[in-house]
Amino acid sequence: MIRALVAVVACLALVGCASGATDQATDDRLPDLTLAGFDGAPPVDLGELPGPAVISVWASWCGPCRREMPILEEFHATYGHRVALLGIDFQDRQTEKARALVEQTGVTYPLVEDEAGDINGRGAFPLLRGLPAVAFVADDGTVAHVEAVEIESVDQLVSMVEEHLGEEL
Repeated sequence: MIRALVAVVACLALVGCASGATDQATDDRLPDLTLAGFDGAPPVDLGELPGPAVISVWASWCGPCRREMPILEEFHATYGHRVALLGIDFQDRQTEKARALVEQTGVTYPLVEDEAGDINGRGAFPLLRGLPAVAFVADDGTVAHVEAVEIESVDQLVSMVEEHLGEEL
């Protein structure tokens, strides 16, 4: 009985130490990580991404991601000169389906690939438990907000940009 109690206390202590040592909530910047450009496009160093920017994390197998891509494209076409948009194809091993989705939705904003999920839990990115997700990057390169949400309209994204980045669009 005492051994079991000691084991539980030791385990809790280790978990507490581990979570304190890797506390992602204190890191408010994008990870210094270079991701390959989608379908042969130039790579992007996330740590050097200028703000204001919106980052959409998506995958071809994600139904809500598929629905929001044309909305994101419309936002990019209208506001891309004021707020950059970057899409990250996350843990997607269905390369041909991803290419077909991009073509079908007419996406022209920059895309990168993160097949291994390297952004997951790094820098200001939380451990992603669902897609789609969106991150808002301020002028100074800090991540103002990250949320798992389906963007359902351009107006919704404009409101989120105004709220989290202070950009009047």
